[in-house]
Amino acid sequence: MSPNMQFNSYANFSELSASLVKQWLDVIKHSSDNGDQASFALAGGSTPAPIYRQLDLMLADRGSSNIRLTATDERWVNDADPQSNEGLFKQCLPLSYRKQWNLVSLKNSANTPEVAIEAINERLQQQLPERFDAVLLGMGADGHIASLFPNAPLQHDGLACIAAVHPQSHQTRISLSLPRLMNTAKIWLVITGAEKRQVLEAALSKDLPISSLLKQAVCNIQVFWCP
Repeated sequence: MSPNMQFNSYANFSELSASLVKQWLDVIKHSSDNGDQASFALAGGSTPAPIYRQLDLMLADRGSSNIRLTATDERWVNDADPQSNEGLFKQCLPLSYRKQWNLVSLKNSANTPEVAIEAINERLQQQLPERFDAVLLGMGADGHIASLFPNAPLQHDGLACIAAVHPQSHQTRISLSLPRLMNTAKIWLVITGAEKRQVLEAALSKDLPISSLLKQAVCNIQVFWCP
């Protein structure tokens, strides 16, 4: 295990979600109390969706907040597509969307991510603080994080984002680069099941995107795991 990694084990996903949401609300409150704008990068997919729904309910009971969210990565599809991470956020956070948080999109009208990355990089620089308050990541069984896949580049020309292609489906995507993901006060890594735990435990001896994150990140990494 990485020396800056804390492993949190839970009996089920409901306990995991409650623990993470409590931490998340504490970060938002701390930023608000200090007059700062909280900012987060969030993973998509079905695993964290219940966490986002729970956060939405909790935010709805609180006062106004000024929160910026961006996706850790996004498929090059419109928001109505079921595979869109940005569409997922809007579905899971309907009570607080545009009231307490604003989305900084990883997409524009360009035909491909390759054409868009310089414009998206400029948007990220203009609309997000230099450092995230927290980055919420998932991890694939192949050790990928965001859309940073094994045997593929993890960064590009110093930009905050990178064009990516899924190795099996060949679907085009855009992802925050590894350096941008690591420019954060903390990382929350959410994984479930024995297989992914084994991948994580072996990561420091491998050459995988998750390995690079664990070896290079200087911030606190909290792992939230349940069977």
